[in-house]
Amino acid sequence: MRDRFRVLLIWPGGLFEHSKSFGVPHLLGLAGALRNSDVDVSVVDLDLERAFGPVDLGRIVSPAYDLIGLSCYSSFDYLKTMAIAGRLRKLAPAARLAVGGYHPSARPHDFTREDSPFDYVVVGDGELPLRRLVEALAQGKPPADRVLPVEPTHDIGSLPPTDWSLLARYRTVARKMASQAQIHLSRGCPFSCSFCMERAKRCTAWRAFEPERAVEELHRLDAFLDLSSWTLFVTDALFGLTKPWRRAFLEALVRKPIRARKVWLLARADLLDREDLTLMARANVAPGFGLESGSPSQLARIHKAGSAETFLDHFRDVARWARELDLPFGANVIVGHPGETEATLRESHAFLEEVFLQGDHTTGFLSIDPFRLYPGSAIDQDLDGWVRTTGMRAHRYPWWEDGDQDFLSEWVDPSAELDFRTTLRLRFEVFGPLLRKIASHFAVGDTEARYFRRSVDEAVAQHAPRRQLRILGLWHLWNELTETVPDARAAVARDLELARVAREARKQTLENPRFDGISSALREALEHVPRERFVRTEEIDRSAEDRALPLSDTRQSTISALHAYATSFRALALGEGDTLVDLGGGTGYGAAIAAQLVGERGSVVTVEVDGALSALAEDNLAGAANVRVVHADAHEVACWRGALKVTVGFAVERVPETWVDALAEGGKLVVPVGGAESQTLTLVERDTAGVKTTDLGPVRYVLDRG
Repeated sequence: MRDRFRVLLIWPGGLFEHSKSFGVPHLLGLAGALRNSDVDVSVVDLDLERAFGPVDLGRIVSPAYDLIGLSCYSSFDYLKTMAIAGRLRKLAPAARLAVGGYHPSARPHDFTREDSPFDYVVVGDGELPLRRLVEALAQGKPPADRVLPVEPTHDIGSLPPTDWSLLARYRTVARKMASQAQIHLSRGCPFSCSFCMERAKRCTAWRAFEPERAVEELHRLDAFLDLSSWTLFVTDALFGLTKPWRRAFLEALVRKPIRARKVWLLARADLLDREDLTLMARANVAPGFGLESGSPSQLARIHKAGSAETFLDHFRDVARWARELDLPFGANVIVGHPGETEATLRESHAFLEEVFLQGDHTTGFLSIDPFRLYPGSAIDQDLDGWVRTTGMRAHRYPWWEDGDQDFLSEWVDPSAELDFRTTLRLRFEVFGPLLRKIASHFAVGDTEARYFRRSVDEAVAQHAPRRQLRILGLWHLWNELTETVPDARAAVARDLELARVAREARKQTLENPRFDGISSALREALEHVPRERFVRTEEIDRSAEDRALPLSDTRQSTISALHAYATSFRALALGEGDTLVDLGGGTGYGAAIAAQLVGERGSVVTVEVDGALSALAEDNLAGAANVRVVHADAHEVACWRGALKVTVGFAVERVPETWVDALAEGGKLVVPVGGAESQTLTLVERDTAGVKTTDLGPVRYVLDRG
């Protein structure tokens, strides 16, 4: 007898490390539909698989499946999905591979190219197409068309109850690996917001479980997982389109509450009235709203609402009702949508300030997102038209085929009036302070207030200088990669906004307790010396972090962490009028800090064995009259003999006697001593009584190349 047809459905993992969720309801829905067809189905979540050690795809596919389906949820998952599928093609050559999700629905032919590992693409709802595919393959009649016909599931109530036992393997590790649980209760959204991918799934009709069935689904998950320590996210594109459904569902949930700490869902504010919010408060539900903008003209352009003024007026009411009911809620705004101008941004800011800062507190929090150009959206489908009417420009499209997808998806000039860099500056200058004000104004008596406080704080963190520096760094990197500017290093040096943001980011880094006790002069030098000019372009985004950064692909040379310079210079008591020798000076960053510390009456000699790095140091330090760059091996002591203060930027197995001999009487040398696995920063002092060494603590430097 032939074995039952075997299907494996794989979730390749979420985008961001901090946002892992338990539950892959879209795959469980597919599994339920297939099991009705008497098929063996397994579901694997590669995020949660990591709880058991390194993910072994060979082991996962070892049962010899007939069909393997991969979820490519969004365009951000495209490269990852293709890479995993390429590996699966080698590990399971006999299996057919299928893919589905938002991106396959929007761009099915991205998965049918000659070099694609996929055999079939599912567009939109997957239950019926996948069932027909399995039936055809089981009968030995594979479909000729690789893009399967679109067949929406019009009646989702006909689907079997969600079988959470398919994820039983992960139950014991779920809380360790995931921050929230998730579930679907409905599908589709009939609204036509211009930026949204929902229409890529072809069927936009809103379809939901009957209210009692929806509540039963929540309880089924609660019984499986015990949600008492979880937040539950209802991942529907649109919760509760109709008032009768909302009322019936919320009233049923009040009667039969689940154990979740909070139920979080996405709704349209203009659909809700005070009674909806009252029921949400009683049902332990918190809503999130896609506000998108506070500018009526921009809302009209986005196609968010029929009457933008009425939409905004109603949101004012919703925010007030929520405050009166002590109901926490969230709202999201998009900055830089095509057609945006500085005027619409400032109009949006004024509205948000009015709504969130009215009264003595707010129970709402706000997240500000940059516009992202998604395939399948209305803008994507009429990109030429949007370019003509707004002057927008997408700098790297299709962005999902490149690295740095989070940046490239946002690299858009919104209009002829507003380019990417100006939009970025306004986002941080205008909305950053507003988010900080909301954070101080936010107060809620909810038992899960800490959960919402984290969301408030995360929104503020997304508009901190370090985040802005990251985006600016990537902007410079991609201008270099695409040869948009003739001299990338000169562009970095001329970028005054970059310099300001990087300085602010370093200032925040220096607030870490490990910098307590350093002198004001050293703190000022670490803050003001532009580290972003001394690193490779691809490291600018991390240049304000207290970490070593590679200066070459071999990683044999680095620019040390901020605290490393602080420790070495403090041990040397480096100050006004001193002369310092900097061995292994790289691109000159340490010398630049030292030059500021020793002042005009002092001097710095920086020695670097790598000719390319030495040349960069010459360029970087051209304006420092008290610094001399020497291209030489640090072991050639003739170029620094007689020094009183020496710092070393690489580790040696033992302190060379020649270095000790080269020190002047009363001289000090700070050097990392050890091998690749273990090093100690060591202070060597030479005086008339001999040589004294002091351990300054464990460190990790690159090894001696001299």
